[in-house]
Amino acid sequence: MLLLVGGTGNLGGRIASRLQAHGLAFRALVRPQTEPGTLADVATEIVRGDLCDPASLRAAVAGIDTVIASAHSLDRIMAGHRDVSIESVDREGYRSLVSIAPEAGVRRFVYVSFPGVILDSGTPFAKAKLATEELLKASPMHEVIVRPDAYQEPWLSGERGFDWRSGRVVIFGRGDGQASYVGMDDVAEAIVRLTAMPDPPRMVEFGGPEMMSRNELAAAFESALGAPLRRRHVPRFAMRAGSAALRPIRPGLSSVLGMGLSLDDRVVAPDDTVLRDLGIQARPVTEYIRDLVAAERR
Repeated sequence: MLLLVGGTGNLGGRIASRLQAHGLAFRALVRPQTEPGTLADVATEIVRGDLCDPASLRAAVAGIDTVIASAHSLDRIMAGHRDVSIESVDREGYRSLVSIAPEAGVRRFVYVSFPGVILDSGTPFAKAKLATEELLKASPMHEVIVRPDAYQEPWLSGERGFDWRSGRVVIFGRGDGQASYVGMDDVAEAIVRLTAMPDPPRMVEFGGPEMMSRNELAAAFESALGAPLRRRHVPRFAMRAGSAALRPIRPGLSSVLGMGLSLDDRVVAPDDTVLRDLGIQARPVTEYIRDLVAAERR
């Protein structure tokens, strides 16, 4: 039996669907105040609990062989929710789970982390992620740390400043930093295939088949739309100053600014070799852009 932590999230929901498609029985940990939605249709079992509640974690991992954890606090923080924090979820919550899991007999822990360049940013969120990676490496479990590159769906949306529908895009810094934007469905499939392997690698970092900068993404949208986008640049000094000033009072926003600054310096991003080795033909980001624009015009 597997335990999925984060199954109501954007990536976690995709992982849940693929676990069912692969015929893998799994238990899903769902917060008491959260509706499971479609997760209830694909999970073998729903157990109520919270990363911030160690007692509930003990019940969740009972009889579990493998944990898949994609939950994190940042999306909820940036959406304005005040019931979570980086400290309570990404640091202390995972500290509890990584400590409790092997005591219950968990042998493998698949952890969805972030790209190395983001983890090197020194932000509160990056430090919490790195701390969990180190805890896993020191545990008796076989850790599988998965570091996908930037996701296509959220990063090319209005919520992240890419409001192509209204003809506006925010460019963080110079906009020349490279990323191999990868589809979340491809990431979910990779996680499930790694989970099912008899002896998976302990660390995997991968992206999609195309490496592009934010400026190049804007140009790709302009080509698909047949119209220019208005580009607004956020200066690097403003991002650096904002990240430092906000760290003690809004660590989530501080982390987003700091991680964006790190990405703006990036010259090389991981490719899709890992995905191809897993038998996954990943969707190129330019194909995703063309499909988005075509769907909007139907």
